[in-house]
Amino acid sequence: MNLLGLLALGLSVAGWALAILTGFTLLTRGPDGDCQTACVQVMFFSAVGAGGLGLLLGLLALRQPRWRPVTYLALALALPLCALLAGLILIGVLA
Repeated sequence: MNLLGLLALGLSVAGWALAILTGFTLLTRGPDGDCQTACVQVMFFSAVGAGGLGLLLGLLALRQPRWRPVTYLALALALPLCALLAGLILIGVLA
């Protein structure tokens, strides 16, 4: 069993969940501000960390011959997530 591939898949899914939760929090936050800036930053950078680690572990799992479909699925989830989050960081730096 390819433990790295399964771990990469789990981290990729967790990264997507955190990214969606961050966007949902930013869009639906009420005027009372239930989740302040620090809370949003923690969720966003947790998504960055989970996605980046999922991508790294997925690339490392490609070296193992077993359970390639799980590894490909992990990479298929991690690559767009990392690209999206890197684009958001780049836009934030340039703006």
